[in-house]
Amino acid sequence: MEKLKKTNGITLIALIVTIIVLLILAGVSIAMLTGENGILTQAKKAEKETKIANEKEAIQLEMINKEINNKKEYIGEELKDRTLANGDNWKIVSINDINKIYGTGYYFVGEGINIENYGKTKYEWIINYDTGEVTKLEKDGYTKLAYGDNLAVKDNLILNVDPINMSDENSWGEGVTVYGITEGDGYGWNKSEFKLDGVDDYIEVYPQEDIKIDEGITFEFYGKTSNYEVPLLSKAKRGVFDTSKFRVRWNGNGIRCTMSGLNSGSNWVDSEYGYTGHWIKKENIGIMNFEEEGYLTMVADSKNNKISLYFDGEFIDETNCNHDWMLAGGLTDNTIPFTVGFQVGGDTYTEYFGKLDIYACRLYNKVLTAEEIKDNYNATVAYHNILVKEETE
Repeated sequence: MEKLKKTNGITLIALIVTIIVLLILAGVSIAMLTGENGILTQAKKAEKETKIANEKEAIQLEMINKEINNKKEYIGEELKDRTLANGDNWKIVSINDINKIYGTGYYFVGEGINIENYGKTKYEWIINYDTGEVTKLEKDGYTKLAYGDNLAVKDNLILNVDPINMSDENSWGEGVTVYGITEGDGYGWNKSEFKLDGVDDYIEVYPQEDIKIDEGITFEFYGKTSNYEVPLLSKAKRGVFDTSKFRVRWNGNGIRCTMSGLNSGSNWVDSEYGYTGHWIKKENIGIMNFEEEGYLTMVADSKNNKISLYFDGEFIDETNCNHDWMLAGGLTDNTIPFTVGFQVGGDTYTEYFGKLDIYACRLYNKVLTAEEIKDNYNATVAYHNILVKEETE
């Protein structure tokens, strides 16, 4: 009987196992190189930290040289506290996440400032010549505020109830009228807020004839509410019964919007009525309940047929709507005013007023970007916190 010949080689299974092992090793190697704690990541982090340290050292040397040579041409912008003594000549830097404010005694060094024997700065800094402090600022972690600056995006503002000009409603925009405010009744404007009594106070805005609202609007409300089903923004002529017009209400911890009797086509369900008809309602959009302050931003994008909501500067959700529904509520009709704190509703003519503490309230005839909304939030809240701090000191 002929003997079987022995064949040397590897089996298919061994080949597969070898490939798997090599893939695992390759994956481990890649992770070691590019992962969060990988070699390349750590190298980039170390390189950045070195650049920051070099720039900080260059600024410190510049400060020492100026002190030694008794030069008063300090680098950076001089900051000043917001005090009566400084009047309108104040400029501060506020750290967004904490109640930290840099003012008198500090200088702001922005990106692109030339430093001798170093070049132009690549980061932002707070420095103090008296103490020698040099603190790096995070790119989006601070807000610069000064007299005369705008707290918000200025272009396309129809209404600007802004704490920086809260003492004069005539500066809130053209075509803006305030109703119901009686001197001495405890409502109206004060240093840090504009209060509506929920009885007959409201703001009316007639957009000028040349203002087009074809692309949509952005509405911002910063403050707190004190009654149920609060009318925030609507299209309403007082004395005229038309419940099909555009309306936005704050309802507990959610928002409800209608623009007509048409079906909205929205996927936001109104749990109170159980359908998505002409009402759309988004629930649990934030912690803002009655007597709790919050910053609500609503974008009605009639060009792309979307309603978007932001709370405290952060995106919450958006919903698509039918184009006819978006336009049927008179959004683009300048003969019908926008109202804040007032709307008409019910089966017969019924007036609803909102009891509101308004820290800031803005209306744009354009769709703001997420970045613009966040910037508005940071600057407005920072300035309001300064006003509150001044009141309590």
